[in-house]
Amino acid sequence: MQGFYRLSRPEKAYLHLDKSVYTVGETMWFSASVVAADTHRPDTLSRVLHVELLAGNGRVVSRRELRLDGGRSHGAITLPDTLAPDTYQLRAYTGWMRNAGPEFFFSRRIQIWPAASLVGDSSPAQLRANAVAARRLSTTLSRAPDVQFFAEGGSLVAGLTNVVAFKATDYAGNGLDVQGQVLDAQDKPVATFRSSHLGMGSFSFAPVAGQRYHAVVAPGGVALQVPLPAVQQEGYTLHVVTLASAFLVTIQRHGGSSSTVSLLGQVRGQVAYMAHGELTAGHETYTTRIPTSQFPAGIVQFTLVDAQGQPLAERLAFAALNPNLRVTLTPDRASYGPRQPVRVHVAVADAAGQPVAMPLSLAVADAGAVDASAETIAANLLLTSDLAGYIENPGYYFQNPTPETAQHLDALLLTQGWRRFVWKQLLAGPLAAPEFGVERAIGIRGQVTQPSGKPVAGGTVTYLQTRPEKIYLSTRTNPEGRFLFTGLDQCNDTTRLTLQARTDRGKRNLLLSLDPGPPVPAGRLPVLPLQTPAALADAVQRSQAQHAAEIKLQFDTTHNVMLSNVQVNARRAVPTDSRRIYPLGSATVLRMDDYPTARNGSSTALQMLQGRVPGVSVTGVDPNIHVQIRGINSLSGSSEPLYLLDGVPITADALAYFPAADVETIEILKGGQAAIFGSRGSAGVIAVYTRRGSPNYSPSVEKAPGVLALRVPGYACAREFYAPRYDVATARRNLPDPRRSTLYWNPRVSTNAAGQADVTFFTADAVGQFRLSAEGISAAGQPAVGSGNLLVR
Repeated sequence: MQGFYRLSRPEKAYLHLDKSVYTVGETMWFSASVVAADTHRPDTLSRVLHVELLAGNGRVVSRRELRLDGGRSHGAITLPDTLAPDTYQLRAYTGWMRNAGPEFFFSRRIQIWPAASLVGDSSPAQLRANAVAARRLSTTLSRAPDVQFFAEGGSLVAGLTNVVAFKATDYAGNGLDVQGQVLDAQDKPVATFRSSHLGMGSFSFAPVAGQRYHAVVAPGGVALQVPLPAVQQEGYTLHVVTLASAFLVTIQRHGGSSSTVSLLGQVRGQVAYMAHGELTAGHETYTTRIPTSQFPAGIVQFTLVDAQGQPLAERLAFAALNPNLRVTLTPDRASYGPRQPVRVHVAVADAAGQPVAMPLSLAVADAGAVDASAETIAANLLLTSDLAGYIENPGYYFQNPTPETAQHLDALLLTQGWRRFVWKQLLAGPLAAPEFGVERAIGIRGQVTQPSGKPVAGGTVTYLQTRPEKIYLSTRTNPEGRFLFTGLDQCNDTTRLTLQARTDRGKRNLLLSLDPGPPVPAGRLPVLPLQTPAALADAVQRSQAQHAAEIKLQFDTTHNVMLSNVQVNARRAVPTDSRRIYPLGSATVLRMDDYPTARNGSSTALQMLQGRVPGVSVTGVDPNIHVQIRGINSLSGSSEPLYLLDGVPITADALAYFPAADVETIEILKGGQAAIFGSRGSAGVIAVYTRRGSPNYSPSVEKAPGVLALRVPGYACAREFYAPRYDVATARRNLPDPRRSTLYWNPRVSTNAAGQADVTFFTADAVGQFRLSAEGISAAGQPAVGSGNLLVR
């Protein structure tokens, strides 16, 4: 177990959001943390974090690449006005996390509501939209619910009293209240059950050898018969009861011969408890009381193993949250008026009251848009990140710890089993080599195959980058035909590049594909409800009103002056290009915008020279095209002209498949025109200049067999949250300030050695209740969560 963490070094990612729900046109602000999965210390293994917003069909709506510094970063996603209102999935992961699978990525469902209010809107378009939403909701709700039963410890054992847990969910994984009966093969009732929280619960009964059992349930009014796990004639049960300060563990055995067994208790690979004993043949019971103080906070995995280390039974429990850090947020006044300064005192202390210096992110948002049961960094690191599948309302289990809450959490652990690693895989031998490496910089992964789909091993892939810097690289494919280029850290610029592939014998009729990214987990996202709680509906309407006001204010941010007829006399300025070191008039210029075939992706740059420039001879076919400028005698004896790409000398081979669609101009210099290049230009110069600054230009991805032309986005720019100050004279003071949905966001709050910090901002014109929330992770790996209220009236 410890070896698993030592060798695989799994990571966890978490995003702290400014609020829980959004409307179209808003900005989603987030702070990112990446930690080691075992110690929760801020991780420095990976340096790149991928953040994606996925639609219900799995389509990536928005993507951000973040540069991690000490396991931390922050960013924002602007939700475009064209985005369809719906439930989306926000996920974050590193390249290294892909080895564990998408089940262990950070994932959170996000409701995005329309920009315009639906209340009172009876337009034909809105009525049609409502009808479509109603049909979608009706269709999804008609799908059969999912009901599953789980034997505590892993197996139903005949002759013993077994605890069986169950979980009933709808199509989207949300819990459904359920009750029913357990019947044997003769339809005789043997047990009854009723869910206690989010469709989950448990019951006890003593199965009989040779019998088969099934449950009769009707979740959501749909009658179902669900089989229970098969009954084993002999085996072990592992029963755990979580008390206030201890775990009461009971091991029962039925049948078999005497054997030595061991009970292990570990949290994230750290063994905190181990005991050995011998159970005699027949019926045997062993009970022990283990203090919870022996375990670090989080999921405790109790495993019963035999003398050979083979697992016999397994049970999850949860250790209390005593070691958590406490964050207090104290505004300097009980209430505030519009546009008044707010000073929030932030203090962080451990369980003993000692101050802690650490980084935090702080959000102040409309209280109606913040879900108190949403996931926090504590809930994520200690619970949801170590469980596969969707967890409904994870913050509930940490919000108000009570015996009832602990019981509901126990039901969750009985049904949502441990998935961080599988015993059979660990016992089979050494872990397989990871497929994905550690990302220290943005990279490009892909595969080269034959048209038949057979991988091309030992092939050559060349990398030709045109901006922001000119780079020419080459690499070989591995036995699976895969390749990797890394180190693409050109600040925040988009990288424009072309990839070309060939076999070791020069064959170019190949297929070059990029890594499609991690798969999207199966399962549907819920549709937006037609009826929402009053507090949420009010918050959505306030957000919609704010968005409408912001759109209107965009036209009022400057003072407009109406002028009468004005005549402007000027000469057209000729733009200069720093890439060109010779006068433009001295060259023969081909502008690609003048040739339709250059824009449709069917021609390469060298093909565009054929028959278009007098004295320039172009022979051969790609990739063996030869260009000669007639009438020029080279002193070096070579007839090959000098090739330039954006002013940088390259070989003709680098332009073999370079798409003309990426080119702005091709310029030819002959004789004395090329004298500025000395002997290098004695056979003439072919200068190719790529397009710049055209936001509407979007070349197709695949240009020719074995060639890809693409743009790779760099690191996302760290946007600053706009928070006006009203204690200084600014032109903005006389304009309305509609901020309400998110009043303030600061991802870089740091407490000092005394565990304290002060944050100052101003209220806006909006009045009402706001929710303050702060989250972070200390250098020692302890999560910190705090919240408070702010009243503006």
